[in-house]
Amino acid sequence: MKTVIVASENPVKVAVARRAFTSVYPDEEFEFVAVKSVSGVADQPVNEETEQGAHNRLTYVKNLHPEADFWISQEGGVCTDGDKLYNRAWIMVADANNHEAKSSTSSFYLPTAITKQLQAGVELGIASDQFFTTQNSKHSIGASGHITDGLLPREDYYLQSAIIAVSQLKHYEWYV
Repeated sequence: MKTVIVASENPVKVAVARRAFTSVYPDEEFEFVAVKSVSGVADQPVNEETEQGAHNRLTYVKNLHPEADFWISQEGGVCTDGDKLYNRAWIMVADANNHEAKSSTSSFYLPTAITKQLQAGVELGIASDQFFTTQNSKHSIGASGHITDGLLPREDYYLQSAIIAVSQLKHYEWYV
């Protein structure tokens, strides 16, 4: 059985890791270990901080659990486009051979009211919960789920990029 360290205790991110690895490696058995990690960036990453946060989380859990077979980090953030903000996340993975791969999600623009809250220093999860009158949606449907009327919950939004990152890792030799 292979061990995958997930750089988060967020149940959505753990589910993304589980689905990505079991899809890409259907003949393997995995144990998934959720670990609280440190991003080293702002609570609400902006622009390049999002990718840096994913990298920092990956490095943190690799150092904390060097005995694992795989590690995965996921960092959501926002990017600026003039006075608008859009959401984007980075997924990074590594294996015991020290190979790494990454992929980012698609992006979507945030409603104006949420953008204004973020510009005032509020974190996306809190701003989304206030706007959509929900609680703790970053551990469930997320902003992507609300904006798409439930068609693309946060888990599914992250999953495509996670599958791509894990697949790149599986076929690492194609990229050297």
